[in-house]
Amino acid sequence: MTSNKNTTKKAIVYVTNFLERNDWVVSDVQYGNKHNGYDLIARKNRKNIKIEVKGTTVEYGIPDCYETEFNDGRLVATHMYIVSFYNKDKPKLFIVPRKAFKPEYLRVKMGYRIKPKFKKEILPLYEQKS
Repeated sequence: MTSNKNTTKKAIVYVTNFLERNDWVVSDVQYGNKHNGYDLIARKNRKNIKIEVKGTTVEYGIPDCYETEFNDGRLVATHMYIVSFYNKDKPKLFIVPRKAFKPEYLRVKMGYRIKPKFKKEILPLYEQKS
């Protein structure tokens, strides 16, 4: 199952608003390499939580996780927040703690992503003229 970028962005906004309404201070750390494995850091009183956010339009769906989101079968973030936009008028939020992701619920999936450098430098060499 995949998640498009628009759904992911909506989920990040939804979770951020939810946390801020509940008196958490939220930092978006999804860009850059300093915080691989999670999208947000939320702070309240002396408690810090690291959150991986997943957005979906499938009822009870969870988009596949990136390799950086798990380390030796363990969720890097302290929590995964899943926002389902299946019912557009009433999104559902699921807050899942790290301990819920037991090995029997996980399957390793390997994949390859083609880098932009290939797309710019190599792909044009193979364009077919009509």
